[in-house]
Amino acid sequence: MKIKKLSGILESLKLLLLDVDGVLTDGKLYYTENGEEIKVFDVRDGLGIKLLQKAGIEVGVISGRSSKALIRRLEELDISEVHIGRNDKLKVLEQILQKKGLEPREIGFVGDDYMDIPVLKVVGFPATVKDAPRLVKRYAIYVSKKRGGEGAVREIAELILRTKGKLKKVLEDFT
Repeated sequence: MKIKKLSGILESLKLLLLDVDGVLTDGKLYYTENGEEIKVFDVRDGLGIKLLQKAGIEVGVISGRSSKALIRRLEELDISEVHIGRNDKLKVLEQILQKKGLEPREIGFVGDDYMDIPVLKVVGFPATVKDAPRLVKRYAIYVSKKRGGEGAVREIAELILRTKGKLKKVLEDFT
């Protein structure tokens, strides 16, 4: 989709929700010999989240799985809208809309698999990652050039900020 068309969609974006496995991670499950789950996060995605927050765009997570590693990463990123261990993602979205008094058009969601489709169908900015199944891509208006867990969230964050005219401002501390 062209940036000009996206600007109308992203203009009202106030909250970006993310799936975790396959979006913030590569979607693989890693276990230690003791059975402890390990997750690998891309630091570039973390900075993308911080840039969105700096621009006044809240970031949240809706994930079907939970782990100590995930909780730690979400705390490091100061993500306050956290819904983990929840497979009923559409119901969670409805609760968020009601709690925050937002309209679906004010929310973006990055999902990567079939269980994310119900949310993708409702939000104003439905996005997915390069390695998502074809069916999921049909419900997204933006498909990242990067794979999940490999900088896709950063790419989407920068797209949002650039389109809203806020990227230069949030990068001032670095330039």
